[in-house]
Order: sequence, then C-alpha cells, then structure tokens
Amino acid sequence: MSAILVVCAVTTTIVFVALAVQAILTLAQVRNTARAVEYLALNADGKLTALDPIVNAVKTVSSGVSSGWFRVAQAVYGLFAGRGKSDAARQTAEVRKQKNSDL
Repeated sequence: MSAILVVCAVTTTIVFVALAVQAILTLAQVRNTARAVEYLALNADGKLTALDPIVNAVKTVSSGVSSGWFRVAQAVYGLFAGRGKSDAARQTAEVRKQKNSDL
C-alpha cells in the first residue's frame, strides 16, 4: 500500500513541476509578445498618422457617393411604394395627412 502512495506522490510531484515549468515558459513568451506588440505599435503610430490626409479624402468621397446613391434609392423606392398599397391603406394615409395638416 505504501508503494502505491509513494508512486502517486512522485507522479504528482513530477506533474506539478512540469506544469510549473510550462507556466513559466508561457509567461516568458507572453512577455516577449507584449514587447513586440508595443514596439510595432510605436513604429506604426507615425506611419498611420502620415496616412490621415488619404483616409480623410476617401471618407469624403465615400460619403458623397453613398449619400447620392441613398437618395436615388429612396426616390426609386418612393415611386414603387405607392403602387403596392391597398385602397384602405391609401385612405388611412390620406386621413392622417389631413389630421396633421389641421393641427
């Protein structure tokens, strides 16, 4: 019985030491990775700042195009949306318009 306990104790100790070594190696790798990320972030900051005028120009063009297309899409939708309504829906819409204009 004591031999089984000794084997279990030795096995547990070996596993614990192996896990401790693995944890230390993992933490060292995390530290090295954090240093590398910090170095890259510091170097990228200046390069990204240099791209600000290009990014602003792209945003301006993009907003102009999207707003124009959005207005066209709304106009096309408005043309087709009126045709799909039933008579009851049209009458309800007309009554609402009259109530809003009376206010």
